[in-house]
Amino acid sequence: MKKITLLLITFLAFTLGNAQTTCSTAIPVSAGTTTVPTLTGSEIPDPICAENGAGASVSEWYSYTATVNGVANVTTNIAANTGGDTRVHVYSGTCAALECVGGNDDADVASMNYLSDLTFPVSSGVTYLIAWDDRWDDGGFDFVLTETAVTCPDGSVPIDEEFDDANQFVTCYVTEDVDGNDLSWIQQELDVDGDSTLEYFATNAANTAFGALPKDDWLFSPAITLVDGATYNFTFKFNGANAEGGTASEDFEIVLIDTADSGGTVLTTLTTQTDVVQSGTFAEVEMMATEVPASYVSNVDGSYYIGVHVTTPAPSGFLLLFNYTVQATLSVDDFAANNFNHSYNKDTDVLKLESSLLPLENISLYNILGQNVINKTLSQNNELVDLSSLKDGVYLAKITMEGKTQTVKILKQ
Repeated sequence: MKKITLLLITFLAFTLGNAQTTCSTAIPVSAGTTTVPTLTGSEIPDPICAENGAGASVSEWYSYTATVNGVANVTTNIAANTGGDTRVHVYSGTCAALECVGGNDDADVASMNYLSDLTFPVSSGVTYLIAWDDRWDDGGFDFVLTETAVTCPDGSVPIDEEFDDANQFVTCYVTEDVDGNDLSWIQQELDVDGDSTLEYFATNAANTAFGALPKDDWLFSPAITLVDGATYNFTFKFNGANAEGGTASEDFEIVLIDTADSGGTVLTTLTTQTDVVQSGTFAEVEMMATEVPASYVSNVDGSYYIGVHVTTPAPSGFLLLFNYTVQATLSVDDFAANNFNHSYNKDTDVLKLESSLLPLENISLYNILGQNVINKTLSQNNELVDLSSLKDGVYLAKITMEGKTQTVKILKQ
């Protein structure tokens, strides 16, 4: 009888304690599946990070400490929850000063999937707070938490961004919703033209709400390393897309800026576009996209960012950014100042090439008979070339950088 009473008290303590879940008593979770009981917690998420505003009355809180630099995904969009309706908010900071990292109400409202799915950037060792509320339903459910490590670009040129990596977009790009309407930039993967192959692009959301303010949204690229005296050539490929209740007529500018923040200092404006409409049918929006070039002669050294600032009046459609590229041309003085080194490791049979300023473009290796025995395209400032297929002997290596060639002698032994 005493054992039964003790078990009952323990069960009631757990149930009542869970019913009082608040930010400060958030339950620690890690990667895997967590079962959430009926929502009864007393602290309503504030600020609201997900769509569809106020209206919740109870909640459940969890804490999660990241073990990777990259992204985490939290989802209820699993078979066990079919037919459910959840909403999630994710925060950084302290309970006294919560900051929205992200939120999601409906995984796919168009297909009447009202479960939640959210991917958000994380830093190893940082603790995040996950709050579920009863905006639509207080029933229990399971959620799955996963982590993915992501490495951002190192800033070196050339750059050819196709927006085909959703996790890199979340981790390495910064979006800013200055107008505060919860509609900004996202990465999308859609079969736009119906050929069963996905198209990838960045989308600035339509703004069709009655009485809506003009768009004021920013998208900031990962850092780009600029070199004083270099000429940088850019291309940007974009199109408008109509929305229900809003025809595309998009206004935006693209700038180089010193921080990934709208309060940063603009280095130069690369292009200004007004009244960008949808060219072609929706199935043709990529094929019919406009490609605009821009160039900039740098007078600075260091890390800078591409910022895309959208200011379209409401109601509006979508702005689709399919691609951007960055190429650099250095001056003759820069080529002369470039520090090029090479070294051969006979233990690994690998030739190491290092260039301080200029990206390596190609290596052609010739034997003493003048025969071309290796020809390899390169793209980075540091490259490794496998020589294991060659016989021991003396070779001449012609290395191309910025269209100019430097010749060095290699002794393979």
